[in-house]
Amino acid sequence: MSNEKSNGKLKIDIYVPLDACACEWDKFMNRVFVELTPYIKHIDFDTKNLNSEEAKNLNISSKCVVVDGEKKFSSSFILKKELPKILRAKGLI
Repeated sequence: MSNEKSNGKLKIDIYVPLDACACEWDKFMNRVFVELTPYIKHIDFDTKNLNSEEAKNLNISSKCVVVDGEKKFSSSFILKKELPKILRAKGLI
């Protein structure tokens, strides 16, 4: 995939079950945004439906964050640890 950078920013897709009650995924979104916010000027993000063909094609079956169309994080704790490393490796910070 060539989602490497979008406008010089890291591409982040947040997959949650948009067709389910927000109570199913709002805490996950809040935790993810706590981790994304410090780097928000270096990120292009999109919220996508976990129950979509795109998610099935990426073999995603639970709430997660996908970085550059390939790295999957189902935990905000791991995202917090890895996001700065990814941004540095791409020369964005």
